[in-house]
Amino acid sequence: MPIDQHTRMVGLLGYPLQHSFSPLMHNGLFEALEMNFVYLPLRVQPGQLGDAMLGLRACQFVGANVTIPHKEQIIPFLDLLTPEAELVGAVNTLFWNAERQLVGDNTDVEGFRRSLAKTEIGLEGRSVAIIGSGGAARAVAVALARQQVKEIIFLARRQSAVQQVIQDLSPLFPEIVWTPHTQPTAVFAEDLERVWLLVNASPVGMFPAADQSPLSYTMLGMLPKGAHVYDLVYNPAQTELLKRAADRGLQTHTGLDMLAYQGAVAFERWTGVYPPVARMLKSIEAQLNDYPAET
Repeated sequence: MPIDQHTRMVGLLGYPLQHSFSPLMHNGLFEALEMNFVYLPLRVQPGQLGDAMLGLRACQFVGANVTIPHKEQIIPFLDLLTPEAELVGAVNTLFWNAERQLVGDNTDVEGFRRSLAKTEIGLEGRSVAIIGSGGAARAVAVALARQQVKEIIFLARRQSAVQQVIQDLSPLFPEIVWTPHTQPTAVFAEDLERVWLLVNASPVGMFPAADQSPLSYTMLGMLPKGAHVYDLVYNPAQTELLKRAADRGLQTHTGLDMLAYQGAVAFERWTGVYPPVARMLKSIEAQLNDYPAET
């Protein structure tokens, strides 16, 4: 579809904006659905974020994605945050509401929830574990807390970051037991014996360090039979962690579904149309094959 004066624009704000799956994925959807939209990568240096936001408003963009390093810094430039963005403390999607307020959202929460729903893992009353303490870990923690889990166990090197997550979320979910660890010690290993879902929300195992795993083969063996291991890392899709977990006979889940679902939620925010997620997954998988070293 040709770009004209009626074309509606969506941006991707970030820097330095190395290869991103989003432009090809969203522009492919716009074309397939015959929608007069275009998705544009916008390289915005940290000191230019305020100017970029003025431009976004002046040029009447219908929305945007936000990536590193702007996910937290963009918040003061917005009119409103969704509950998910407030809980996570970071924004990855912008859209306009009915009152023409520019709203910041974090679609990782809903993206993870929908990917979990697809797996049909029963988590109510279960113990779960999260590796990491950054924005992705917070989004996963929010999504899991809403699933009425019994306990959330954290493994993260930065003790202060883990304590901050617990301090922020525990008053909102007082029925949940919050258990922090900074090292994979024997005590952590004992805790794994009751974990039904383990989620890696850290970058360990991401290309080019694809031979790394946040947990040893021995440590994964502490998980109960039939437990699930979910890795948010999607490049490579089959991470070292997932390979080790599969060798242990555990059920594994790649990060591709969450990536597609969070993108689908953002797409719906901008257009009012929920896109075909299967098509988005195909686009992501094709780009992984084409650009494995740049993602």
